[in-house]
Amino acid sequence: MTLIGLSRPQSSRCPDVCSCSSGVVDCYGRGLYFTPDNLEEGIHTLLLAYNKVTSLKSLSFHKYTNLSRLELHNNLISAIDPQAFKNLQNLSYLDLSSNQLTTLKPEVFKPLSSLKTLNLGNNRIAWLPGNVLEPLGNLTTLYLHNNVLTGLRVDILYHLPALTRLRLDGNPWVCTCDIQYLLCWMIDNAQKVYEKERTLCGVPKYLNQYPIMEIEKGSFDHCQSFFTLYEYLYFLLIGIALFLNSIILCLVTGSLIVFYERLLLKAQRKPQVYKKRTIRKRGSATNGHHLPVCRV
Repeated sequence: MTLIGLSRPQSSRCPDVCSCSSGVVDCYGRGLYFTPDNLEEGIHTLLLAYNKVTSLKSLSFHKYTNLSRLELHNNLISAIDPQAFKNLQNLSYLDLSSNQLTTLKPEVFKPLSSLKTLNLGNNRIAWLPGNVLEPLGNLTTLYLHNNVLTGLRVDILYHLPALTRLRLDGNPWVCTCDIQYLLCWMIDNAQKVYEKERTLCGVPKYLNQYPIMEIEKGSFDHCQSFFTLYEYLYFLLIGIALFLNSIILCLVTGSLIVFYERLLLKAQRKPQVYKKRTIRKRGSATNGHHLPVCRV
Protein backbone atom coordinates (compact mmCIF):
# COMPACT_ATOMS: atom_id res chain seq x y z
CA MET A 1 0.00 0.00 0.00
CA THR A 2 1.34 3.45 -0.95
CA LEU A 3 1.11 6.27 1.55
CA ILE A 4 0.06 9.27 -0.49
CA GLY A 5 1.98 12.41 0.34
CA LEU A 6 5.01 10.68 1.79
CA SER A 7 7.02 10.70 -1.41
CA ARG A 8 8.80 13.75 -2.74
CA PRO A 9 8.09 15.28 -6.15
CA GLN A 10 9.90 13.72 -9.09
CA SER A 11 11.98 15.42 -11.75
CA SER A 12 8.79 16.34 -13.62
CA ARG A 13 8.42 19.07 -10.96
CA CYS A 14 4.79 18.04 -10.46
CA PRO A 15 3.83 15.58 -7.69
CA ASP A 16 2.50 12.31 -9.05
CA VAL A 17 -0.67 12.67 -7.02
CA CYS A 18 -1.36 16.20 -8.28
CA SER A 19 -2.21 17.69 -11.64
CA CYS A 20 -0.29 20.64 -13.06
CA SER A 21 -1.35 22.78 -15.99
CA SER A 22 -0.81 26.39 -17.14
CA GLY A 23 0.63 27.62 -13.85
CA VAL A 24 -1.96 25.81 -11.69
CA VAL A 25 -1.00 23.00 -9.32
CA ASP A 26 -4.08 21.09 -8.16
CA CYS A 27 -3.54 18.84 -5.12
CA TYR A 28 -7.09 18.90 -3.76
CA GLY A 29 -7.83 15.99 -1.44
CA ARG A 30 -4.74 13.93 -2.21
CA GLY A 31 -3.84 12.95 1.35
CA LEU A 32 -0.69 15.10 1.44
CA TYR A 33 1.07 15.45 4.78
CA PHE A 34 3.36 18.25 3.64
CA THR A 35 3.40 21.14 1.21
CA PRO A 36 5.07 19.98 -2.02
CA ASP A 37 8.35 21.54 -3.08
CA ASN A 38 10.36 21.68 -6.32
CA LEU A 39 7.35 22.81 -8.30
CA GLU A 40 7.63 25.01 -11.36
CA GLU A 41 8.69 28.37 -10.00
CA GLY A 42 6.37 30.28 -12.32
CA ILE A 43 3.11 28.84 -10.90
CA HIS A 44 0.41 31.34 -9.92
CA THR A 45 -2.13 29.03 -8.23
CA LEU A 46 -1.52 26.30 -5.65
CA LEU A 47 -4.52 24.27 -4.44
CA LEU A 48 -3.76 22.22 -1.32
CA ALA A 49 -7.17 22.03 0.33
CA TYR A 50 -8.61 18.87 1.91
CA ASN A 51 -5.28 17.31 2.81
CA LYS A 52 -3.51 16.43 6.07
CA VAL A 53 -0.93 19.19 6.36
CA THR A 54 -0.34 19.98 10.04
CA SER A 55 2.00 22.97 9.86
CA LEU A 56 3.57 25.46 7.50
CA LYS A 57 7.34 25.50 7.85
CA SER A 58 9.70 28.38 7.24
CA LEU A 59 10.15 29.24 3.52
CA SER A 60 7.45 26.77 2.48
CA PHE A 61 6.61 28.79 -0.66
CA HIS A 62 9.55 31.20 -1.04
CA LYS A 63 10.44 30.01 -4.59
CA TYR A 64 7.00 30.78 -6.01
CA THR A 65 7.20 34.55 -6.20
CA ASN A 66 4.45 34.68 -8.87
CA LEU A 67 1.95 32.88 -6.66
CA SER A 68 -1.29 34.84 -6.46
CA ARG A 69 -3.73 32.24 -5.05
CA LEU A 70 -3.05 29.78 -2.23
CA GLU A 71 -5.76 27.48 -0.87
CA LEU A 72 -4.99 25.58 2.32
CA HIS A 73 -8.45 25.18 3.79
CA ASN A 74 -9.65 21.92 5.34
CA ASN A 75 -6.27 20.70 6.53
CA LEU A 76 -4.95 20.11 10.07
CA ILE A 77 -2.76 23.20 10.30
CA SER A 78 -2.15 24.29 13.89
CA ALA A 79 1.11 26.23 13.51
CA ILE A 80 2.50 28.68 10.95
CA ASP A 81 6.14 29.71 11.03
CA PRO A 82 6.63 33.52 10.84
CA GLN A 83 8.67 33.01 7.63
CA ALA A 84 6.24 30.60 5.96
CA PHE A 85 4.94 33.19 3.46
CA LYS A 86 8.24 34.89 2.72
CA ASN A 87 8.61 36.19 -0.88
CA LEU A 88 4.88 35.95 -1.60
CA GLN A 89 4.57 39.65 -2.33
CA ASN A 90 2.18 38.91 -5.23
CA LEU A 91 -0.24 36.73 -3.28
CA SER A 92 -3.75 38.19 -3.37
CA TYR A 93 -5.88 35.27 -2.10
CA LEU A 94 -5.12 33.13 0.98
CA ASP A 95 -7.56 30.60 2.42
CA LEU A 96 -6.64 29.10 5.81
CA SER A 97 -10.18 28.27 6.90
CA SER A 98 -11.25 25.01 8.54
CA ASN A 99 -7.93 24.25 10.19
CA GLN A 100 -6.84 24.09 13.83
CA LEU A 101 -5.25 27.49 14.30
CA THR A 102 -5.47 28.91 17.81
CA THR A 103 -3.14 31.89 17.51
CA LEU A 104 -1.06 33.76 14.94
CA LYS A 105 2.40 35.27 15.26
CA PRO A 106 2.33 39.07 14.80
CA GLU A 107 4.73 38.98 11.83
CA VAL A 108 3.24 36.02 9.94
CA PHE A 109 1.45 38.14 7.29
CA LYS A 110 4.18 40.76 6.96
CA PRO A 111 5.32 39.63 3.44
CA LEU A 112 1.77 39.68 2.02
CA SER A 113 1.54 43.33 1.03
CA SER A 114 -0.71 42.55 -1.99
CA LEU A 115 -3.17 40.31 -0.16
CA LYS A 116 -6.81 41.19 -0.80
CA THR A 117 -8.70 38.18 0.62
CA LEU A 118 -7.87 36.39 3.87
CA ASN A 119 -10.07 33.59 5.16
CA LEU A 120 -9.44 32.51 8.77
CA GLY A 121 -12.92 31.17 9.41
CA ASN A 122 -13.69 27.85 11.10
CA ASN A 123 -10.57 27.70 13.25
CA ARG A 124 -10.01 27.91 17.00
CA ILE A 125 -8.65 31.44 17.18
CA ALA A 126 -9.39 33.05 20.55
CA TRP A 127 -7.28 36.19 20.23
CA LEU A 128 -5.59 38.25 17.52
CA PRO A 129 -2.47 40.34 18.20
CA GLY A 130 -3.13 44.02 17.59
CA ASN A 131 -0.60 44.34 14.76
CA VAL A 132 -1.05 40.97 13.05
CA LEU A 133 -3.05 42.41 10.13
CA GLU A 134 -1.32 45.79 10.01
CA PRO A 135 0.83 44.91 6.93
CA LEU A 136 -2.29 44.09 4.90
CA GLY A 137 -3.10 47.59 3.72
CA ASN A 138 -4.74 46.28 0.51
CA LEU A 139 -6.98 43.72 2.23
CA THR A 140 -10.60 44.01 1.08
CA THR A 141 -12.11 40.79 2.48
CA LEU A 142 -11.58 39.32 5.93
CA TYR A 143 -13.33 36.23 7.31
CA LEU A 144 -13.07 35.57 11.06
CA HIS A 145 -16.33 33.64 11.46
CA ASN A 146 -16.77 30.46 13.52
CA ASN A 147 -13.80 30.89 15.83
CA VAL A 148 -13.77 31.38 19.60
CA LEU A 149 -13.23 35.13 19.64
CA THR A 150 -14.79 36.89 22.64
CA GLY A 151 -13.47 40.33 21.70
CA LEU A 152 -11.54 42.12 18.99
CA ARG A 153 -9.31 45.16 19.26
CA VAL A 154 -10.90 47.75 17.01
CA ASP A 155 -7.53 49.21 15.97
CA ILE A 156 -7.04 46.02 13.93
CA LEU A 157 -9.90 47.16 11.69
CA TYR A 158 -8.70 50.76 11.52
CA HIS A 159 -5.42 49.43 10.09
CA LEU A 160 -7.36 47.98 7.12
CA PRO A 161 -8.41 51.06 5.10
CA ALA A 162 -9.37 49.04 2.00
CA LEU A 163 -11.65 46.61 3.87
CA THR A 164 -15.09 46.21 2.28
CA ARG A 165 -16.24 42.80 3.55
CA LEU A 166 -16.01 41.42 7.09
CA ARG A 167 -17.49 38.34 8.75
CA LEU A 168 -17.53 38.00 12.53
CA ASP A 169 -20.46 35.63 13.06
CA GLY A 170 -20.20 32.35 14.91
CA ASN A 171 -18.03 33.70 17.76
CA PRO A 172 -19.05 33.84 21.46
CA TRP A 173 -18.77 37.64 21.78
CA VAL A 174 -18.69 39.11 25.29
CA CYS A 175 -21.14 42.02 25.12
CA THR A 176 -19.92 44.07 28.07
CA CYS A 177 -18.27 47.49 28.20
CA ASP A 178 -15.20 46.19 26.35
CA ILE A 179 -17.15 45.63 23.14
CA GLN A 180 -18.50 49.17 22.79
CA TYR A 181 -15.66 50.33 20.50
CA LEU A 182 -16.09 47.35 18.18
CA LEU A 183 -19.84 47.95 18.14
CA CYS A 184 -19.33 51.61 17.21
CA TRP A 185 -17.09 50.57 14.32
CA MET A 186 -19.66 48.00 13.15
CA ILE A 187 -22.47 50.56 13.25
CA ASP A 188 -20.40 53.16 11.41
CA ASN A 189 -19.36 50.55 8.81
CA ALA A 190 -22.54 48.50 8.66
CA GLN A 191 -22.28 48.08 4.88
CA LYS A 192 -19.00 46.18 5.37
CA VAL A 193 -20.31 43.70 7.95
CA TYR A 194 -21.83 40.53 6.52
CA GLU A 195 -24.05 38.07 8.38
CA LYS A 196 -25.08 40.81 10.84
CA GLU A 197 -28.09 38.90 12.09
CA ARG A 198 -25.86 35.93 12.95
CA THR A 199 -23.23 37.96 14.79
CA LEU A 200 -24.49 37.30 18.30
CA CYS A 201 -23.53 37.86 21.91
CA GLY A 202 -22.41 34.89 23.95
CA VAL A 203 -22.36 36.53 27.38
CA PRO A 204 -23.70 37.98 29.62
CA LYS A 205 -26.47 35.47 29.96
CA TYR A 206 -29.32 37.95 29.47
CA LEU A 207 -27.83 38.89 26.06
CA ASN A 208 -27.07 35.35 24.93
CA GLN A 209 -27.87 34.97 21.20
CA TYR A 210 -28.75 38.65 20.95
CA PRO A 211 -27.51 40.41 17.77
CA ILE A 212 -24.61 42.70 18.61
CA MET A 213 -25.65 45.39 16.18
CA GLU A 214 -29.06 45.70 17.82
CA ILE A 215 -27.50 46.88 21.06
CA GLU A 216 -28.02 50.63 21.44
CA LYS A 217 -24.98 52.83 21.93
CA GLY A 218 -26.66 54.36 24.98
CA SER A 219 -26.36 51.01 26.74
CA PHE A 220 -22.70 51.79 27.32
CA ASP A 221 -23.15 55.23 28.89
CA HIS A 222 -22.47 53.81 32.33
CA CYS A 223 -19.16 52.43 31.10
CA GLN A 224 -17.60 55.89 30.95
CA SER A 225 -17.21 55.95 34.72
CA PHE A 226 -15.28 52.70 34.78
CA PHE A 227 -11.76 51.87 33.79
CA THR A 228 -10.92 49.30 31.15
CA LEU A 229 -8.97 46.19 32.05
CA TYR A 230 -5.74 47.73 30.73
CA GLU A 231 -6.33 50.89 32.76
CA TYR A 232 -6.93 48.82 35.89
CA LEU A 233 -3.70 46.91 35.29
CA TYR A 234 -1.83 50.16 34.64
CA PHE A 235 -2.98 51.75 37.89
CA LEU A 236 -2.41 48.50 39.75
CA LEU A 237 1.20 48.38 38.59
CA ILE A 238 1.70 52.02 39.55
CA GLY A 239 0.24 51.32 42.99
CA ILE A 240 2.49 48.31 43.50
CA ALA A 241 5.55 50.30 42.38
CA LEU A 242 4.73 53.18 44.76
CA PHE A 243 4.11 50.72 47.60
CA LEU A 244 7.46 49.00 47.06
CA ASN A 245 9.26 52.35 46.79
CA SER A 246 7.69 53.53 50.05
CA ILE A 247 8.85 50.33 51.80
CA ILE A 248 12.39 50.79 50.48
CA LEU A 249 12.40 54.45 51.54
CA CYS A 250 11.19 53.52 55.02
CA LEU A 251 13.87 50.84 55.35
CA VAL A 252 16.63 53.21 54.24
CA THR A 253 15.40 56.01 56.51
CA GLY A 254 15.04 53.63 59.46
CA SER A 255 18.52 52.21 58.89
CA LEU A 256 20.05 55.70 58.85
CA ILE A 257 18.24 56.67 62.07
CA VAL A 258 19.36 53.49 63.84
CA PHE A 259 22.94 54.02 62.63
CA TYR A 260 22.94 57.62 63.88
CA GLU A 261 21.51 56.66 67.28
CA ARG A 262 24.16 53.98 67.71
CA LEU A 263 26.92 56.47 66.95
CA LEU A 264 25.42 58.92 69.45
CA LEU A 265 25.13 56.25 72.15
CA LYS A 266 28.69 55.12 71.54
CA ALA A 267 29.91 58.68 71.88
CA GLN A 268 28.05 59.12 75.20
CA ARG A 269 29.61 55.97 76.67
CA LYS A 270 33.20 56.98 75.84
CA PRO A 271 35.23 57.55 79.12
CA GLN A 272 36.17 61.18 79.94
CA VAL A 273 39.84 62.04 80.59
CA TYR A 274 40.30 64.82 83.21
CA LYS A 275 43.60 66.72 83.69
CA LYS A 276 44.80 66.75 87.34
CA ARG A 277 45.11 70.24 88.84
CA THR A 278 48.49 71.14 90.43
CA ILE A 279 48.15 72.46 94.00
CA ARG A 280 51.06 74.39 95.56
CA LYS A 281 51.74 74.67 99.32
CA ARG A 282 51.34 78.03 100.96
CA GLY A 283 54.57 79.89 101.38
CA SER A 284 56.45 77.81 98.84
CA ALA A 285 55.64 80.15 96.03
CA THR A 286 57.46 83.37 95.32
CA ASN A 287 55.22 86.27 94.69
CA GLY A 288 56.24 88.29 91.70
CA HIS A 289 59.75 88.47 90.45
CA HIS A 290 61.44 90.09 93.52
CA LEU A 291 65.10 89.18 93.99
CA PRO A 292 66.44 88.69 97.52
CA VAL A 293 67.85 91.88 99.05
CA CYS A 294 71.38 91.72 100.36
CA ARG A 295 72.12 93.87 103.29
CA VAL A 296 75.69 95.08 104.05
